[in-house]
Amino acid sequence: MRKNKNSRILIITAVLLLSIASVLFAYRSAVHMVIKNMTAMHIDMDESTEWSGGKSYIKAPYALDSQSQYLDLYVPNTATNEEAPHLFVLVHGGGFITNDSQSRQAQLMYRYFRDNGYACATINYRLAQEEPFPGALCDVKAAVRFLKAHADEYGYDAEHIAIWGESAGGYLAVAASVTNDNEFMDVEYIGQKEYEERTGEKLSAKVDICVDYYGAVELTDKSDDWKTLGVPKFVVNIANSWLHTDVMEGYSDVESFWQRKETSQMSEEEKAYSDIYTYVAENVSKDFGVKFWIAHGDCDITVPILQSERFYNTVKELVGEGNVFYRVVEGSGHAGDIMYSDEELSGLKIFLDENM
Repeated sequence: MRKNKNSRILIITAVLLLSIASVLFAYRSAVHMVIKNMTAMHIDMDESTEWSGGKSYIKAPYALDSQSQYLDLYVPNTATNEEAPHLFVLVHGGGFITNDSQSRQAQLMYRYFRDNGYACATINYRLAQEEPFPGALCDVKAAVRFLKAHADEYGYDAEHIAIWGESAGGYLAVAASVTNDNEFMDVEYIGQKEYEERTGEKLSAKVDICVDYYGAVELTDKSDDWKTLGVPKFVVNIANSWLHTDVMEGYSDVESFWQRKETSQMSEEEKAYSDIYTYVAENVSKDFGVKFWIAHGDCDITVPILQSERFYNTVKELVGEGNVFYRVVEGSGHAGDIMYSDEELSGLKIFLDENM
């Protein structure tokens, strides 16, 4: 009798193990991503805010519509016979609902680049709970124009500007780069009237280089992409539980909340208004003048890497392969520290040095 009972236990155990193995095999892509995220490298960042390499301007306002419209600027010291440093503008991520100019990712970027000779301006903008689309985009374009108008005052080269954004900030950086100067320019920057009266012209928000780190460039449903990548919905929901907060006021996702309408219920005209590809098709060409660096981790469970692949392939056809670079960072999840390692950032620095 005991022998039969033990046999049944062994059979049940074998069936359970086989079932678990089958599930793990079926979702092997998701398992790989989860493991890579759990074992990812971590950069120890000095918590001190002191910087002896130049001048810091903290919470400098660039517009007067909101207390959220400020930026932090770091200008490295240069010898009198050296050229003024190029300007690198940073746009933080956070799903349009969280983070600020001193987010971890923004700090990892500006600490590296300010120490390597770049003036860095990290932008704070109105989050979705304060202002719906396109408020944050208008803020970013106002901040870029403010930085151009006040370049002599702060001591950097406004003739050569790169802009970087990560995640939601990737959308904002890309949108600011591919829209023209008749679009999303509703926010008046501080000193705008004085500049226009003095020069007789309006400043452009155009930049020279757009750096897109795992940007959420498509404000649409991601279900098909996750299905293609073999990542089940429950894994995506767990990985992104931080995005499902009371702040969203009942909307199904942050993209819908920012636009104050469910993306699934938008008309084609409404979708086109916020669609990056609308402005890419209208404005981007071989003589566009903006170069792109696109980087995405292959273990991202927040923004599907397929978004960056589509964006890269679209832009490449328009500006030529020599004007756009696409980097897949193996083993990196969303906002993974590996993307901010010296190895990765040194590659980006070479790109900026050669193209600014």
